[in-house]
Formats: sequence, C-alpha cells, structure tokens
Amino acid sequence: MHARRLLAASLGIVLGAGLISINASPAQAYEQRDVSKSGWAYTDSAQPKKSFINPSGDAPIGAWTDAAGAKHKSRSYFTFDVSRFRAAVVHKADLVIAERSAADCATAQPVELWRTDPIKATTSWDSAPRRRELLGTVQAGGEAACPGYLVWDIMPALQKLANQNSDTLTVEIRVPQGYEGKLSHGRKLRPFPVIHTEANHAPTVGQIGLEFPSWACGTAEKPQPVGPRYYSLMVKGADADAYDSEYNGQFAAWPVGHEDQRAEQFGSSYGGAFSKVEWDMSQYPDGTVVAWTARAYDGHDFSEWAKPCYVKVDAQRPATPVITSTKYPNDGEAHGGSGVPGTFTFKANGSADVVGYYWGRYGETYNYIPAPTPGADVTLEYTPTSFFESLSVRSVDSASNSSETAQYEFFVRSTAPQVRVTVGGVGLPSKLAISTNVEGVTEFGYRIGDGDETRVPADADGTTEVPVVFTQAGTIKVQVRSYVGSEFVGGYTENVSVRDTPTVESADFDFPDHDGVVDRPGSFTFRPGRTGVVAYEYTFGNDEFRRLDAAADGTAVLRWTPTEPGWITLHVRSVSADDTVSEVAEYQFNVIDTKPNVSSSTYYEYGAWGGVGIAGEFNFDTAMPDVDVYLYRLNDGPEQTVDPEYSWARVTLAPDHSGSNTLTVRTRFLDGTFSPTRTYTFEVSDAPVVTSSDYPENGEGGQPGQAGRFTFSPGRPDVTEYRYTLEYSGEEQVVAAGADGKATVEITPTHSGYTLLTVTSRAADGTVSPERRYYFRVRDPRVNVSSAYDEYSPRGGIGAVGRFGVYTEIGEVTTFEYQLNGGAWLSVPKTPDALVTEISVTMDRNGANVFSVRGRTEAGEYTPQTDYPFLVGTAPQVTSSTYPAGQWAGGVGVPGDFTFTQGSPGVVEFEYTVDDGQPATVAANAAGVATVTYTPTSVSSHTMTVRGRTADGVWTDTTSYYFLVDFS
Repeated sequence: MHARRLLAASLGIVLGAGLISINASPAQAYEQRDVSKSGWAYTDSAQPKKSFINPSGDAPIGAWTDAAGAKHKSRSYFTFDVSRFRAAVVHKADLVIAERSAADCATAQPVELWRTDPIKATTSWDSAPRRRELLGTVQAGGEAACPGYLVWDIMPALQKLANQNSDTLTVEIRVPQGYEGKLSHGRKLRPFPVIHTEANHAPTVGQIGLEFPSWACGTAEKPQPVGPRYYSLMVKGADADAYDSEYNGQFAAWPVGHEDQRAEQFGSSYGGAFSKVEWDMSQYPDGTVVAWTARAYDGHDFSEWAKPCYVKVDAQRPATPVITSTKYPNDGEAHGGSGVPGTFTFKANGSADVVGYYWGRYGETYNYIPAPTPGADVTLEYTPTSFFESLSVRSVDSASNSSETAQYEFFVRSTAPQVRVTVGGVGLPSKLAISTNVEGVTEFGYRIGDGDETRVPADADGTTEVPVVFTQAGTIKVQVRSYVGSEFVGGYTENVSVRDTPTVESADFDFPDHDGVVDRPGSFTFRPGRTGVVAYEYTFGNDEFRRLDAAADGTAVLRWTPTEPGWITLHVRSVSADDTVSEVAEYQFNVIDTKPNVSSSTYYEYGAWGGVGIAGEFNFDTAMPDVDVYLYRLNDGPEQTVDPEYSWARVTLAPDHSGSNTLTVRTRFLDGTFSPTRTYTFEVSDAPVVTSSDYPENGEGGQPGQAGRFTFSPGRPDVTEYRYTLEYSGEEQVVAAGADGKATVEITPTHSGYTLLTVTSRAADGTVSPERRYYFRVRDPRVNVSSAYDEYSPRGGIGAVGRFGVYTEIGEVTTFEYQLNGGAWLSVPKTPDALVTEISVTMDRNGANVFSVRGRTEAGEYTPQTDYPFLVGTAPQVTSSTYPAGQWAGGVGVPGDFTFTQGSPGVVEFEYTVDDGQPATVAANAAGVATVTYTPTSVSSHTMTVRGRTADGVWTDTTSYYFLVDFS
C-alpha cells in the first residue's frame, strides 16, 4: 500500500468550520469526488467498556493525559459510504485528515491506517472493530508541517471494495503498537476526513457486426462472406456514466489460426455509443476466414473484448450473366410491339453462389431481383416502349461481389397507338382520339386510371374517337392498346393532367392580338371546368374576390371597363352547387391608355426642379397606333405640334414662372380624331438662376485668378438682393438686384477643379428663396508631365534619349517651352488634336535631373512652370545598324556589329551576354566606346545584356538590348 504526506495547498483542500469542500463535476463521465465520513468513533483505554460514537470534539490517537493527569490511549475509527464505486474503475483514492495538535512535532512519528470491520453501537476499547488489512503508514511531524495533514493512498483497497460491490469502508487511525503508550507520540485529529477520488465506469459492448449486411456477424462454423474490399466494422455499447462523450471503439482482426497476425485499429465515434472503422478485406487471400472483435473505450477505460465475429473472404467475381427472351430475341430484327410485355430470363452462367441480379436500362443497374436459391435463374417481365431497347444486368454473390455487366440489345416493332386527349374538365365530356399505323388493327382498348379496360372497334382507317369523362382532378393515367383480333399488338401510356380550372375567353382583352384600352368597355366569358357550377369568383390583381352567378349552362359573362393602363392579371375560380371551389385560373392581358404618356428628366412630377428660363426636355409616347402628331401647350401658351418618330417625340421647353406649371398633351391620329388630353403638372423651383459664359454650368473655363462674370436672374418677381458663396472662400457676399430683378457679379476662383457657387435671393419682405447650387470646373493651368523616368528609380544613362509627355487644360496654349537641368530653353509646338505632346531630350548627367516645362499662348502668356525631377542611371547605350532594337533584321549566320557607349564617365571595359550564354568582356577606348561582332545561330528573339566597369572596379547599371533575327 502507498502512503504519503502532502500539504493542503497541493491537495486543493479547504478547511473551515470543520468542513471540507467537495469538488465534483457531474457533467463529466470521469468523476472527481470528495467522499466525507458517514460516521465515526474513538476508543479510550482508560474507559475500556465505554463507547464514543459520533462524539463532539477531536479524534484522539495514541497516548494523552486528561486534566487530572490520568493517562489514556486512544484509536479513532471512520466509516465512509462507498456504494457509488460499485463496478467502477478507481483511478485515484487519497484519504486525508487534518491534525489539530501533536505532542512532539520535531520528530517524525509513524501513524497507521487500517481497514476494519464496521463501527457498532458497542464499539469500545475492549470491543474494537476487527482489523482486516494495513492500508499504509505515514510519518507525521519532522520535516513535514505540524500540525499538518495526513494522507494515505487507498486506491487498491477502494478498488477491491468496488469489485466486491461493498457499500461501506471503515478505517482505523492509530499509533503503532510499539509507540502507542508514549505520550510523545500522541496526537489529536480533526474528525473530518475526506477521500479524494477519481473514478470511472468502464463501458460495455452490446453488439458488434458489419454495416452491410446490417449487423451481420458470422460464426466460426458459418462465416459471413465478404468481398476483397473495405467493409465497415461496427460496435455499439453502453456506459453507466450518463455524460460520457468520448466513446469510441477499438477493433481487432486476424486470420483464424494465426493470432500472431492480429491487427488492431481505433474507429471513429458517431454518437450514441456507436463507433465504426473501415477494414480492408483485400489484404487477406481468397478463402481466408477472418475473426474480428471490438471493445469500447470511453476515453479512460476499455470494456472487455466482445465475442468474435467471423467473415470469409471471397475474391472471385461471378461470371457475367446470360440474358434470353423468347418474345424479344436479340437477333437484330424487330419483334413484339411497343407496350407489349415480354419475359426475360437472367441466368447465373455457372456461378453457384449468385444470390440476385441488378438490372436497368442503358448501362444503369438499379433494380434488384433476388434469386430463389443460390445460383438460380430469375425471370423479369418487362414492357418496352421504344424502337431500340438495351437491358443491363449484373449478378451479385453472397459476398456482394458483382459480375461484369451484360448488355442485351433488341429491337421492338413500332406498334404503339397514338392518342390525343382533349380534357373538358372534371365530370365534363372529354375525348380520346386514337389512331394506329399498324395494318389489320380491329379494335382499341383504353383504360382510365385503375378502371377496367374498355374495347372499342377501329375504323377502316385505323382511327376512332371515344367520349370519356374524368371524374376527378389530378394526374390520371390513360392506357391505350391496339389489337388485331384477340392479339395484343401495341400499347401506349400517357399521364394526363385533369384540372377543374374554369376557362377564360375574351375578344376585347386578348394579348398579344388585342389589347384593352382605358375607358373602353369589354367582356370576359367564363366556362366551367367541372359539373354543377353555379357561380364564379374573380379578382383583378390582388383585390378581394367578387361573385358572379353562372347561367344554367354553367357559363358567365363579365363586363368590365378598365380605368388604368398596364399589365393586368385576372384570377377566376368556379363555385359548384355543393360549394366545391375549383382551382384558380389566371388570365393575363395588357391595357393601353388612349392618353399619351409624358415624362421629363429635368422636370419631374414630384418636387421642385429646374428654374425660370431653364430649358427641359419632355418626352411624349403612346401605345395607340396610327399617330399623326402630338399637340402640346405649356400653361396658357399657344398649342403647338410635333411630329413623332414612330410613336415617340421630344420637345424642349423653358418655364417662364416658378411654382406650378402645367403641360397638356393630346394625340391626333391619322383619321383626324384626337385622344383625351394628358395633363402633366410639375413644380418649377423659385431659386435664382445662374448663368456664366466664362464659367458655364457643369462645364469648364478660366483658371485660378481669372475673373468671370456671373448673372443672377430671379425665380420670383419681388427679388431685391442676392447672397452668394463661392466654395473655398467661405464668406457670403451680397449684391443688390437691378430693376429687372437681375444682378451680375465678377467672381475670381482661387482653386482649380470642380467648384460650387451657392446663390439665394431675398424679397423685400425678407423671404429667402431656395438655394441654387451652381457647379463649374476651373481649368488647371499647370503643365502635367508623364514619363518612364521618375525620381525613385534610376533609368538609362548619359546619352540615353528620354521621352516626356506634356499636356495642359489651358486650350489657348500653342507652344511648350522646356529646359533640362537649367539649360537653354527650347520649344516645340503643341501637337494638334492630341491630348499629349511628346518631347525628347538626351541625358547629360547621372543622378538627379530636372525637366522644366511651361506653356505659351499665341498672345505670349505663360502658364506656371512645372519642374519634373527624375533620376538617370549609369547604364551604357547599345546600338546596331545590322540588328536595330526591336526589329526583325539580319539572319542566321549574318554577323552584326554592336556598339557600346558608356552611360557614365570612366568606363574601361564592357561585359556583355547574349540570352543565357557565357559573359564576355571587351575593352573600351578612351571615349568609353567599344564595338563587338555577334553572329546569330537561330531565328528568334534575342536579348543582349551589357554593363560597364570603371578602372576602380565599379560596375555600372545593366542595359538589356532586345533584337529579332529574321528568316534568311
């Protein structure tokens, strides 16, 4: 037995008021629990007959003296309820008790823990519980804290009691016999011992088996056949711990007689104490009997291994089945007839373990027919429906091994009759029009749903018409057969949709042939889709249903005049005398308006838009045919006309007053008649109107610092002043209105780009108008520069030609003047009709450079100067007259001279490489120039990379020279 002494901090024990906290987590299957005593007692040698059962005070052990100085010896006993550990696996059990006092803490002294018989009411020194086994001895005092805690490992003892299904554990704590009489070994314990436990109930196995066939578990005498492939082995178990969530299975398998080949593997958990694993049966030779078993694991403990199941590996596929048919032989000729059933026999072809056949059409095998006995034939009755048929069949044995798929192809005589079904409704007369192209047909048979077949004679031309009645709505199967005498020669089946929806007809609202017209009356005729109809309920759009009584023949006529144009849906349902309501019929049609349509993207019909004198476009259109002209009138002005293009026309109108304006439009048709008048009312804003030829609205003009004239016109008759604010200036300006209500101001923009001018007017009574927001764009006078050269990455070298694109928004510029690094000013004319003018300069220094440019007008005015900084590298220049850069030239075997010119001073030699070849060097002359000859050996593009080296060993930047070798 193990015994140990631990500090309270290492045990997680909390003491207070004589209690120990219990740390239990009921949501865990693996339970950690503190078990407290259920009773206790101690004995006293000075009172050998007296019982001290569940007394108050401390628990004495060893020798001690009372207040009178009399000597006593005591032992303490504690009982615990351990019934919860029945059949459990105990992983930890530490019995812990705290000391109250000790006679001598300096010296380590032994304390024993014994398992005893239970405490009785008569327990005393002379009648003490019988000792059964020593559970352990600990050393108290000495190096350990004193008073401290005494701890014994009692896991083996508790496991033994759990295996015996015991309910209680009683222990005795005492000083060993040789020290029990010494007062120096006496101690007093706090009577609140606790057993810290960790325990778990091992899972159990309820069932093992294969996933397919479901839970199959063969015996050693009759193993389950399996094929050479993966099978799912399954185990289902149970656990006494309600919250076990880590349930899993461990599986093992081995060839019978070869336990040394046993393999084990964990499966995957699928919840509900269920686990499975995929096991490869192809690893065992054909004919091998394999035993397999499983046990459950809950994350802590395993169950026992289950009784094994047995499988036998069958690696042999059945032979390809044979298919035969007397009615439909596969001899390349057409037999039987469409819709005429035939019998097909599937034969195992000598495979005695075939248990069934899968069959289908055209390669699919999804239908299963079991064999009556292993290896037996099966018969299928199949009805072909097309001229060419292909049956696919494969056999399967008891191990689920499948044969190759057999294809049985045959031809069928096209003898099926044709039928055209005219459905009148439910309970109403319907008709079958039956015909055939087979000569000699004497009669037809038809069958409605599950009813009996009815025979009718065929006319001489092979046709007949049969009146029928469908008694219910839904999808009804109609079967038709043709006969020559008594011989069935062809059949056809059709699923017919029978509905009781009423029929809606209208000559006035018949899209797309005839649209309805607003205010023009029309009618709809409703016809019943079932018997006994006494009324109809209808609705246009989503309105409530309205009722219309039917005539004696079940029909009804609805007269209706549309008041609004548009696409309209009419819903209709019938009501029978027995209150049966039919399905809803949906009838859609279009209604056009005789009035022309009017729209405007400047002056909408809602809100206030535009302004006095601001022109707006108005569009006229109509769905009516034969338009001659549109006649329109703005307010009280004269009526004017505009010719349409097809049916559409557009006019531009400028309102002469703010507030409500009215535009009336009507159509004159080719026959001289007129449409009703459309009245289009719109609101014109009374905000002041702003105009400027220098800075047009939504256009561009001027430049920063260039004044422009802006005229403010009134949007109402009583304006006395205007207040305006230019974006960025921030200050509101005031200008008085003239006698005509207008004012003109000069405004000088300070920034380029889009600018907002905000203007309001004020009346004599102080009324403020709405705000007019006038946008215009101020041109940027700067010259913009673009180039592959920039101030971040060096490029080229001295002598390289750089190209700079320049442009400005100032259209008056005719010439660009430029300089490089503060040199002389040069000029180029602005390229006509082009956004960008290109300027080429030759680089004269390495490192930082500045390209300066300005624009000049015909009048000699300049734009601001733009300075464009950039970096020039040290790369050499490469030229070749035989192989110019980027061009097809020369040819294979044609030598070409390539000249290298230094791109920075002091170059003494050049290194060059063609494509992925080896680098070569050539000395430079005193001017930093060298020439090499290169002869291409292939037709393709080539890249020559060149760099220079100065006398002090510094390499320059690299130049890549790209050229193309022509076909010779």
